[in-house]
Order: sequence, then structure tokens, then C-alpha cells
Amino acid sequence: MTEMTRMRTTVDYCLSKGMHVILDPHNYGYISDNQTGADYEIGVDIEGTNLFADFWGRMAALYKNYPNVFFGLMNEPNQQTAAQWHTGALPAIQAIRAAGATQIILIPGTSWTGAHSWISSGNAAVWAGFSGDPLNNFAFEMHQYLDSDSSGTHPICSTNCSSRLEDATSWLSTNGFKGFLAEFAWSNDSSCTNEGPTFIDYLSNNSNVWIGWTWWCGGPWYPSTYMFMIDPISFTAPIIDRPQMTVLLQHL
Repeated sequence: MTEMTRMRTTVDYCLSKGMHVILDPHNYGYISDNQTGADYEIGVDIEGTNLFADFWGRMAALYKNYPNVFFGLMNEPNQQTAAQWHTGALPAIQAIRAAGATQIILIPGTSWTGAHSWISSGNAAVWAGFSGDPLNNFAFEMHQYLDSDSSGTHPICSTNCSSRLEDATSWLSTNGFKGFLAEFAWSNDSSCTNEGPTFIDYLSNNSNVWIGWTWWCGGPWYPSTYMFMIDPISFTAPIIDRPQMTVLLQHL
């Protein structure tokens, strides 16, 4: 209850400021049973699939009257096959709607939900033709970084990074779906000077498909030296923004 109170306080504050919030279990495709301590792989273990649906039914009931809330099903499932994750996600989507929540649901894929691998991972095949949301108020959540292996662990940007979004963009458009890029970032390395702005230009130019994005990351959990930190360099007047923030503000 302590954690739920903290969450509700944060969501209330964001609502008062006109901000949206994505509620997202950051657990990579797993869920734990608080009674037994066992960990289950959602979509693989029936216990985990049932617990996941129960979790989202409860969360949706608590936040169904918050218009600023998005329901992000899970951060980066990666051990399940695409078909297994699909099996695990469907009951959770149904539980959200059964609770009376009407807000948008962000549906990730497996394989770290990478946009660059959306086709090759099998995500595209299992979610094509999806009609499991009775309100049809959903978007597919994808992540994409600009380094050589799309992992977001290297400061150097590769060239023509926006091309990594092309296949996913085409799939979304062909199927009449929407996408939400829930993680992306670039460093201050000189290789990113042009790649970063070009990447976000691509999203803006395809806003008929990509309905939004969230940068990774900011806040006090990460050190100020972290390569993707977006907090101001200085919070005291005059406030000094990081170079990436200038680009992001141009695309709001």
C-alpha cells in the first residue's frame, strides 16, 4: 500500500500539471508471486499469465478515471517467443477493459521490443490483424537506440539510424496500427550531432503512424554523467539544458 500511495501521489501531481504518465511494470516479461516468491515467465507459465492479468485488472481499476494515464503492459519482454508473449499479453489486455478502463494500452513485443527487429523477431507476424481490444485504443510499443547493435549501451551513433524504423513503420501503416516509441536516446558524441535530429525528424514526418515517444532517461536514479541523461546541466538560473533537449523541444 505504501508504494501504491506513492504512485497515486505522483500520478495526481502529473495530472495537475497536464502531464501524461505511462504505468509500466519494468520486469522484462516476468512476474513474481508475492505469496510464494516464485518468478514466472508470462506467456510460458500459466501461473504467470494469470498473475499478469490479475495485476493489470487491479491497476486498471485503480486508474481508470485518470485521463492522463497510459497502460504500458510490460517493459522489454525478451525470453519468450513472439507467440508466447502474445499468449501472455492477451488476457492482460482483456482484464484492463473488463475493469472499465478506456485509456490507451501500449503493447510491446518480445526481443526487447526493438523496432529494428520487429519483423525478424516474429512480433509482426503474431500481432498482424490484432483485434483483441474491444475499444481499439492501443498502440504497439517499440524501442530503438542509435548505436551499432541498437542496445543503447554505446555512445557512438551509427549512420542512417532512422532507416531502422522503416520496416516497423511500413508494417504499422499496412495494418492500420499506431506505434509509440517508448525508448530512444543518443549521446553527445559528435557522431550523433546529425543522426539524433534526423532520427526524430523521421518520427515527426511519420506522425500519422507514430503517435508519440519518450526519451530514455532522466531523474536522480542515474548519475549526471550518464550518456543519455536529459536533466539540465544546471538547475540554477540561468538553467542550462543539454544539447539533446534543444532538439526534443523543437519536436514537441
